[in-house]
Amino acid sequence: MRPTAFFIAAGALLMTALAASPAYAQLSESGGPVSYSADNLEYFDTERRLVLVGDVDIVQNDARLRADRITLFFSASTAAAAGQQQGGLGSGDIERMIAEGEVYYVRPAQSARGNRAVYEIAQDSVTFSGNVVVASDENVIRGETLVLNIGNRRTVIRPQGGGRVRGVFVPSEGGQNSGQPRQ
Repeated sequence: MRPTAFFIAAGALLMTALAASPAYAQLSESGGPVSYSADNLEYFDTERRLVLVGDVDIVQNDARLRADRITLFFSASTAAAAGQQQGGLGSGDIERMIAEGEVYYVRPAQSARGNRAVYEIAQDSVTFSGNVVVASDENVIRGETLVLNIGNRRTVIRPQGGGRVRGVFVPSEGGQNSGQPRQ
């Protein structure tokens, strides 16, 4: 895979998974039901906030998000539109999701990890921070922060202060021209 193609693929890792619709949080590009497990769950009704703590595992089709703690913030507008006055546990659409502590996002042949990830639906963006590693097949990019603007398909990976972004690209064998000049 060429370096440019890999950088685009690294951004696409999260983009395709979360871009099903900017109004709805999705882990998998094909959507579907979301299942979760955690050691503890706490819901704050007045804040419309759900906190999952302890070996949190969220799965949607072929995508998995794991972290020590995941906090989901729900919008009141969708619950009200559905005629629900109180809403209740996890009702409404997700506005924001914060994953903390050894965050892993995994899809077939692609993964990302960091110490923290924030998915902002309204800004249509995902930010991974703290020892970020993005991998696709054998290709790897490392930095301190990954910012993915889903709508405009822009990915930025920043190094830690004074450092550098580092990566490894493994060209595909089919992309080599065996020493022959291009015509």
